[in-house]
Amino acid sequence: MAGLALSAEHPSDRGLQDHQQLIEEILHERPWTPTAGERSHFDKLPAELVHQILSHLSARDLACVSRTCRIFAEHGSNDHLWASLVNSHIPFHIHDPGPFDSFRRLYLAHLPYWFIPQNKIWFSDTEAHGCLILARYDNRRGVIEAYRVIADRRQPKFHIWEAHPDVMIQSFDPKISLWLDDPVLLLKDHEPSNPIAPCQTWNPDRRMPMAADSQHVFSSLMLCPRELPENNKSTSPARLWPPAMIPSAERISRIIYSAGTSLPSCASEASSIGFRIKRWANFRLQITPTDNEAISNYATIDPSLYVPTKEKPYQGIWVGDYSAHGCEFLLIYQIIRCEGSEQSNTLRAVKLTGDPNVPRGEVTFVAQDIGPAGLIRVADEEPFAGARIVHCFGHVAGLGFRDDSYTTSQLILVSTDYIAHYWEEMGHISYFRRVDIDELLQT
Repeated sequence: MAGLALSAEHPSDRGLQDHQQLIEEILHERPWTPTAGERSHFDKLPAELVHQILSHLSARDLACVSRTCRIFAEHGSNDHLWASLVNSHIPFHIHDPGPFDSFRRLYLAHLPYWFIPQNKIWFSDTEAHGCLILARYDNRRGVIEAYRVIADRRQPKFHIWEAHPDVMIQSFDPKISLWLDDPVLLLKDHEPSNPIAPCQTWNPDRRMPMAADSQHVFSSLMLCPRELPENNKSTSPARLWPPAMIPSAERISRIIYSAGTSLPSCASEASSIGFRIKRWANFRLQITPTDNEAISNYATIDPSLYVPTKEKPYQGIWVGDYSAHGCEFLLIYQIIRCEGSEQSNTLRAVKLTGDPNVPRGEVTFVAQDIGPAGLIRVADEEPFAGARIVHCFGHVAGLGFRDDSYTTSQLILVSTDYIAHYWEEMGHISYFRRVDIDELLQT
């Protein structure tokens, strides 16, 4: 972390050859050994060329270069470079540093948490319902924040399915929004005019200034140690997050925090795909955690699983109507397999939020092949005229996820933003709508 916290003093007694060797190591990831008497002219290049080269560096490498000498300290403090670093972590670019004096000061204010708004989508392992949140950076207030995604089913309309007149269909046009009254995560620099950024002190368990403090409920954000892939393989899937049904190159441990649990000691040891939120109540007006603390693990999702493409148009974050359980959010992703001349296109839906029967992290339905091999028919009756209907299996279980099984069902592909699920045995239709993540982030 010390390498990222820029000092006001920069060493100037290194030789020019050491400078060039450092540049070679950063830019080309290989050591460079100068020959006797050889000198570098890198710092004699025009400023615009130096800035172009430095624009390819990470914040850590830019900080290292800035500490080599006074000349590179001046180049490294160019605010255009730090503006690019800030904008590389947020989906909607900003053109001023907001309440901060510079983009460099802004970047340092929220280290090492820029991965949170960069990944945007986070979901928790809270039993059994879970929680889906969206994270963003608010430049007006200079804060990183995250809010729960909620859905209002609204008043439905009723339709008759001509192919099955005994099946009553309720329309599903939910209102999706962020619950702005109660932030789940809030990171704020209380003194943006101060030249010293809070990140200069490493704190993997950071207290958050939540509104609930007035009710004696406190929150903190805990960074998670980075779990190696080989460790994931040797650990029970139930102890890892995200759940096994969601593909991920990295997972975090769900082990409950205790005094003996290790926290990352520096930024390079911290995971960028997960974090923990700790909440505790204390009515004795003390601000230290007590035994009644509750911890939720949050993980993000690889964009390749939820960003639709021409080949995988149904991928995305969706909201579904689960009758008495209300609205629930799910991830739908596609798996395309090719075996010789045969190709299968599987559609799998995993709950990001759940209910007492089928909890978060479990598959809610799967269509083994939405291509020709899985096609039942093309509907010619209302309200699904023109929709492809494919074979599917729906996941059902008793209370507490007991005796779970898969039942035969049909998936009605109305459009790439609208899907219906026909539970044959129950004579019931569930609807699913795509969620526009970018629109929610701009709320």
